[in-house]
Amino acid sequence: MFSSPMVALAAVVGSAVALPQLTSGTCTPERRIAIAKQIPYAYSQDGVAAVYEAFHEIPFGVGDLDGPCVTEIYPNGGGPVVVGVTGQSVVNFGTATRQAFSFVTGRYVDFPHNGTTVIYTEVTLGVNSVVPIPTTFSGQVFLDYTSDCRITAVRAYAEVPTYILGQPTDIYKLLLIPKIPSII
Repeated sequence: MFSSPMVALAAVVGSAVALPQLTSGTCTPERRIAIAKQIPYAYSQDGVAAVYEAFHEIPFGVGDLDGPCVTEIYPNGGGPVVVGVTGQSVVNFGTATRQAFSFVTGRYVDFPHNGTTVIYTEVTLGVNSVVPIPTTFSGQVFLDYTSDCRITAVRAYAEVPTYILGQPTDIYKLLLIPKIPSII
């Protein structure tokens, strides 16, 4: 059937790495965006219990909250910092970090061919949401979904800080460090 073992191997590998098509079934782009919108909503809640409850409603983790959901933050173009490995640890991380954020925004784009949604966000730091600190950072938060719309991974790319006292910043100029070149 195949002219060589390498051709056979290429055929098997090629068939195994095809991108999942998640546009059919119950995990539509509209549903993924609706789920993504729950994250800024959770960050807007007052009180630890309300924040926890809102994050708990987000379908993090394969199967359930005990399932895997690797969550990484890439600050200022650097390498990943793992902040969660299960759905429940992501809920806990969101609840804890909410105490340092006074305002979170979101714009949403879905990529239907690979089941990923991105949140373009601006986060304003604050103390327990009471005393805003005029420091904002920008980020892109990528959410990977299963075919049943559970979030399997979260990758957040953050430029910290983006604004100080309402003025744009360049962290590399402030700290006198070379900017890490983009690979894309």
